[in-house]
Amino acid sequence: MKNPMTTTRDNLVDILRENGGSENFDEIYRKIEPTIKGEEDIFKLKFDSTKIILNNVLKNNSKGNTLGGHHLFHKFNENKWELLINFYKEEILNTDTNFYLLTTGRYEHRDIDYEIYTWNTHRNNKLRVGDLFIYRVPKKVSHNKQFYFFGAGKIESIFYPDKNDPQFQNEGDICARISNSIHFENPIYESDLNPTDLRSSRENWAYAFDQYGIDEIKLSTFLFLLNKGTGEDFIYEKDDNEIKTKAHQKIINKDFSVPDSEVKTSSSRGKWQNYFRNSIILPNYQFKCAITGITTKSLLTAAHILRWADHKDKRIDPQNGICLSKLVDQCFENNLIFIDDNYRLQIREETKKDKNLFEELRKYEGERISLPKNKEFYPNKNYLKIHRESQS
Repeated sequence: MKNPMTTTRDNLVDILRENGGSENFDEIYRKIEPTIKGEEDIFKLKFDSTKIILNNVLKNNSKGNTLGGHHLFHKFNENKWELLINFYKEEILNTDTNFYLLTTGRYEHRDIDYEIYTWNTHRNNKLRVGDLFIYRVPKKVSHNKQFYFFGAGKIESIFYPDKNDPQFQNEGDICARISNSIHFENPIYESDLNPTDLRSSRENWAYAFDQYGIDEIKLSTFLFLLNKGTGEDFIYEKDDNEIKTKAHQKIINKDFSVPDSEVKTSSSRGKWQNYFRNSIILPNYQFKCAITGITTKSLLTAAHILRWADHKDKRIDPQNGICLSKLVDQCFENNLIFIDDNYRLQIREETKKDKNLFEELRKYEGERISLPKNKEFYPNKNYLKIHRESQS
């Protein structure tokens, strides 16, 4: 990011990190009191107490706060605070570790997310073994025309590719092998953020990121994105993470199949379906029901056009899903409604026998559904044809 201003929140994170991740409030105050100025002056005048300022910053950026702060801190006991670290605790508390955003999305047979990342030392030569990063996809190659963050990893080793390797294009090209990677349960989209969340001094996103794809960031920004992407109640599950990273690679390679051997249990099937919902279909539809416009996330689902059980090769195909609210999804699954070749909703005659249900649906009859911004992810018309003819 472009020369971000250091805030009290940043200083708090650094103080806790330097003290092994936790510290008593009075000791935090002793170390930070000389730095509280600038943006907090208005609070100082109002409360005449830097301790109150400090306590407010900690509370407003703690786990469970719903007022828009960053989830960075946790109150360990009455007088002790600790850093909220969902993952990478050992690496984060190592003060030699630095933090980055790595831009990906243009693969050109060079990069493999969660395995290899390539850059050029003539443009950036800062990354070191042990550093941590968060993946960013820029809006120009994003599936929904918003930049987003989808996962994180660690620089395990660095090597120069041979001139015959696919990673080599120009003199100075260098590669990192990635380890300890994690795919976010909740990918973070541009619409979820304000520029100030990433310490940008600008009011919009113009020129917020480095054009060469590597941005060094403060630990406070890394933690904010890590904790937001993994979720407040995060518990790391190796099998779950492996499914997400494998699904991510399949989408890149346009392999939408999920063999039955991968989904022998309802638990494993649910993990693939959660990826399909959270990382593909809901973002493609801007987290909005394509028919009703409902945006309450808990009421949204990724409706398969072709049934999961019958079409193994289409199970995570972006064109085989539509974001629908749960009532509409059940109507679609039971063929009470269908979508025609013009992407307009049609209601079957038998549905009209239920007057209350018809009353709920009639306002949408003949209306064109909301579609993804990227035409590549519109519902496949052949899939829609198979669906509507399956019970006609």
